[in-house]
Amino acid sequence: MIRFLTLSMCLSSAAFAQVSGPILGYVPDHAAIRTLYGLPAAGAIGGAIDTGREFAQIGISPQQNFALATTADTGAVVLVDPVKTTVTAIAGASANPDILAVSPSGTSAALWFTSLGRIQVVTGLPASPSVATINAPFLNSTPTAIAVSDDGQWAVGVWSAGVYAFGSATILLQTDPGVVSLAFFHNNHNLAIATEARATSITDVGGANQAAVLYDYSQQALLPKGIGVSFDNQRVLIADAAGKLENISVAGTNANIVNCGCSPSGVYGLGDALFRLNGTGRSGTGRSGPTPELKLFDAAAGAVWIVPPALSETGGRQ
Repeated sequence: MIRFLTLSMCLSSAAFAQVSGPILGYVPDHAAIRTLYGLPAAGAIGGAIDTGREFAQIGISPQQNFALATTADTGAVVLVDPVKTTVTAIAGASANPDILAVSPSGTSAALWFTSLGRIQVVTGLPASPSVATINAPFLNSTPTAIAVSDDGQWAVGVWSAGVYAFGSATILLQTDPGVVSLAFFHNNHNLAIATEARATSITDVGGANQAAVLYDYSQQALLPKGIGVSFDNQRVLIADAAGKLENISVAGTNANIVNCGCSPSGVYGLGDALFRLNGTGRSGTGRSGPTPELKLFDAAAGAVWIVPPALSETGGRQ
């Protein structure tokens, strides 16, 4: 049975500034990053981390130990340490990527530049970042999605011209038509792919390139907003734009279906089989209007967890 559990810490405005405890992870909030405190069963969103900078794009490492971001003023690609509150430019990374993605375990990242027709792969994250550039001038549009393997050996993107993998060679992958989202499995070159009709996998991208069906949901077609893989590679989660979650067992090729009661912006790993489904509600949409509740999903338990909106530092919900 699916459990919908509310993270119900009641915090006064005076106590808000003192929110502390175990850190579950971090959440993008428009141009800033907030801390998610507590446990899936009890927690709260803390104040914005004061880095002295505002950000245009934010990708949180699934290990929750750093964020990869672009600065709002110059578009520089930077590494944000949320504990030390430092912002460090990544040497060799071009400014203003059109899209960025962090690998499943947060050890590499991919940056795509439409006007330059190139992809950059950042390896050695977070301690020793190194940037490699691959030119792809024949792809002159922004991909629907990109993904990169943990070792940075392969990056894959979805364009109208097809699904291309970049590594030791450039490969047009043979996939179902209409790929919307994709994600690598942890610490290998296997790829999970979502279309409106089914989830598939490609084993050993750049090697065997062996395709297989993970789960067919064509009888209740989805509009996938994101796909993610649990840290043990046993579960694949697809989030639909209307809030339907396909929680797929890789070993059993079956799935349980849950509705999160939200509008997911993607599937973001928080460790183990826990995923974040949205942000604070303001990233990319401005700061006005009500802020929806943050939704998390525990794929191992099949449970949706609700985090109340952040409190403002002057009291009240933001």
